[in-house]
Amino acid sequence: MDIAPEVMAGVLCGLVGCAAPGFLFERALKKGTRVSVGLGVASILASFLMLSLALLAVRVLAAEKVLPFGCAMVAAFLLFWAVEAVRGWMAANGRL
Repeated sequence: MDIAPEVMAGVLCGLVGCAAPGFLFERALKKGTRVSVGLGVASILASFLMLSLALLAVRVLAAEKVLPFGCAMVAAFLLFWAVEAVRGWMAANGRL
């Protein structure tokens, strides 16, 4: 059983889901830059909706592929935010 296409699609969807809040997070890390809280909440909502719709689409179109797709999507999402958390910690401690 070849699961590479659904894993790659899951990774891609997970990273695309991180794009909007990740962009705002990177802007917030720069000194002298202000980021709107409302824009941050909107980006998180857009990320949630995109990831939820991706899972729903896979569930409707190929129900047997939901598990590998979902696991890859969540793993990519969490890995992205783990890296961003380290960058934020380094910026907070003056090392970035």
